[in-house]
Amino acid sequence: MALDAINRFHGETVMTFAAGTRLGAYSITGLLGVGGMGEIYRARDERLGRDVALKIVAGHLRHDDDELLRFEREAHTLAVLSHPNILGIYDFGEAQGVRFAVTELLLGETLDERLRRGALPWRTAAAIASAIAQGLAAAHARGIVHRDLKPANVFLLADGGVKILDFGLARLTLGDSDVGVRVPKEGVFVGTKVYMSPEQVSGEPADARSDIFCLGCVLYEMLIGWAPFSRLGVAATMAAILQDEPPPLATRGKAIPPALAALVAGCLAKEPKQRFQAALDLAFGLNAIISTPRALAPAASWPVRVLLFAAGILAGIGLTLVTLYVLR
Repeated sequence: MALDAINRFHGETVMTFAAGTRLGAYSITGLLGVGGMGEIYRARDERLGRDVALKIVAGHLRHDDDELLRFEREAHTLAVLSHPNILGIYDFGEAQGVRFAVTELLLGETLDERLRRGALPWRTAAAIASAIAQGLAAAHARGIVHRDLKPANVFLLADGGVKILDFGLARLTLGDSDVGVRVPKEGVFVGTKVYMSPEQVSGEPADARSDIFCLGCVLYEMLIGWAPFSRLGVAATMAAILQDEPPPLATRGKAIPPALAALVAGCLAKEPKQRFQAALDLAFGLNAIISTPRALAPAASWPVRVLLFAAGILAGIGLTLVTLYVLR
């Protein structure tokens, strides 16, 4: 088994498999990238004659039971999800003492890489957010909460598609027997600090509305170029998530539809019951805003046909849903 040391990660040598190395039915053709869990390679499935991505647990984690469990949990989670906006998995196994997962090969770049070049046009940002919301809705329908949604975990395909990546921190909120592995204990911080929901920062259980908050952070960053609660230092960032309101999008000097700004605010409410209650409703609202020809018109001049769809302001319950629906 040919190995070459070509990179360093967390101070340790990362051993990458040379082109031509065979792991089971998969022949490695090149390195795609190195991440926290390990290395990702482009490989050829010799049985089916197709190119795939091969994710291999990093050498320094191959004896870490917790990390191996996380790796297995992600594979199990992806296996029960089937949606155009979620990374598809083909296989999971072990060969020559190396554990690996085989997924579809994605061509393009992560949203994180794209945002390094600046903010996105509002329609593009809204379309990407809608695709993410639809993928999240499929996961939520199976009782799976992502818990680590961030630009680095969103992939923009060269053909315009969008894929959600990395379900390694996902949590089950329903008794889905298809996923037979345990999840991290509540009360332990999980996720990426800048994109955490208030309940994650507080160590409380996170449900689908937590993912909606995280998506609101991602959408805000796509529109403006930086995350809404990013501060210097972890403590300041966590305090901002719990206490601060993000600067209104209307004050950032960019042409953003009032309805879209209101929608983002509806994602970033501190209290879960005041946010969108379902990812599909969020996608519906985004698509409605994208499709209206006068989206940038001041809110006061919008036609009467603009409705607050299913605005659930119920006595004693508060806001349960805010979805803007523009009738054609």
